[in-house]
Amino acid sequence: MDSPQGRLPLFTAEELVEGQSRLSLLSDRVDVWAFALAGSPSFIARCRAILSDEERAKADRFVSAQHGARYTIAHAVLRNLLGRYCQVHPASLNFTSGAGGKPQLHLPGSDACPIRFNLTHSEDRALVGVGTRAEVGIDLERQRTDIEALAIGRHYFYGAERDALELAGPEGRIELFFRYWVAKEAVLKAQGVGLGLPLDRFRVDFLAGGMAARVTSLDPARLANDWTVKMLPCEPGWAAAVASRGTDWDVRLAVPDSEAGVVTDWTRL
Repeated sequence: MDSPQGRLPLFTAEELVEGQSRLSLLSDRVDVWAFALAGSPSFIARCRAILSDEERAKADRFVSAQHGARYTIAHAVLRNLLGRYCQVHPASLNFTSGAGGKPQLHLPGSDACPIRFNLTHSEDRALVGVGTRAEVGIDLERQRTDIEALAIGRHYFYGAERDALELAGPEGRIELFFRYWVAKEAVLKAQGVGLGLPLDRFRVDFLAGGMAARVTSLDPARLANDWTVKMLPCEPGWAAAVASRGTDWDVRLAVPDSEAGVVTDWTRL
């Protein structure tokens, strides 16, 4: 199986928090933003000012100051991006919990908003996926070599996925395990069921080239059968995927301008 080549275009968090240009969505695209979870104490303070009281309280509950800072940065970036799509101040955005506790966006003075989004982070990196036609799920993982990929796969994955891990051999097994993992996580996050649905209750089949996958659910009452997964190009040691319903959509990767720090282009996958 071929792996997605290249790397995600990475913004600094400050570029995205300070950005003010209007953003718009296409009905058949899911926009993906990748950024680093780092910044100076003064920048983190600016991020904190954007958050709600509830978000600030959650950031303060982290035992690790680093984890609290990364949470603060990630949610400030999310608020600013959504504010630019909705054309409202990021601090004024309201979030509620949907199915499975998945956050949903409510605009000031409005009962609902057509924008769907999801946030994920791993170590010092994060991704935001934004769409309008259907729910979005996104997942990012730093590959670890200290896990028993085959044992975990045998216990939790669907039969054909376990077989693929067996055939991959020791060298390719870790990479394949995390490709399955992010694909499954993206689907569960999009549906809003989280890990409450066992991973062996649906099957991920990668298509030719390995850049997309179809999903077969064994529990359609809890997980629909029409999810599609798109794998994101990552440098070695990382895996990422985005999921949405149907097959008539593509991914747009936001690309930063190295000098201006703003989006000047999109890469379509």
